[in-house]
Amino acid sequence: MLKAIIIDDEVSARQSIEKILQMYVHDIVEVVGTAGNLTDGISLIKKTDPNIVFLDISMPQQSGLDLFNYFDFFNFDVIFVTAHQQYAVDAVGLGASGYLLKPIKPKDIVDAILKINLRRKKTVTPPQDNGWVYNNCKLLVNHQKGVHIVSYNEIKAIVADGNYCKIFKNNADPLYVSRTLGSIEENLPKAHFFRTHRSCIVNINYITGIDKEKNLIHLTDIETPLASINLKPLIEELSKLANNFI
Repeated sequence: MLKAIIIDDEVSARQSIEKILQMYVHDIVEVVGTAGNLTDGISLIKKTDPNIVFLDISMPQQSGLDLFNYFDFFNFDVIFVTAHQQYAVDAVGLGASGYLLKPIKPKDIVDAILKINLRRKKTVTPPQDNGWVYNNCKLLVNHQKGVHIVSYNEIKAIVADGNYCKIFKNNADPLYVSRTLGSIEENLPKAHFFRTHRSCIVNINYITGIDKEKNLIHLTDIETPLASINLKPLIEELSKLANNFI
């Protein structure tokens, strides 16, 4: 059973969505809470750990689009339900799973739920499986103009650079983040990311070689530092991915 919450400043909108879910997909999804503003909605997300969030955009004080600024990564689907068509591109760019226009049509909500349910059935694995997190969860990176959404499996390395961190992505320009390396490391799946140096974390899946003399790690088109004390544990982690070690 999927858990859903509804965030909308209009009581009638919250009631309509909940009624549609109860009438048509009660065997798939259960509403575990509702909120009338983004602040209460964020608290509700953290409290209930939902699978789906129905979210209005135009609300007092804060836009629903601001939700993504409050999470470093998200493992829930967001379905925007709004009267404003002009935010569709922004919503999809932020990773929304649906964008439905008011007045609400039952078929649109049902179709969105069935699509999400089907996708989740195909990818469902135990929550403790780092492989599932690595391939399905994302890191949200705030920047001046909005938010970058980066899949964990796209990240090659994260390197501290003064008051910033530089995130190196696969086949893309690096991103600068105003975050400490430690705060980013907390959310990374540990089976795939390794702290090779006080200033560097690498995705071990992208390592192509290790230079023991220069204490460097080769990751396709970049090099990162390696503290000599971390050489042995790094090789042990790499050996878990290899079929053999010569």
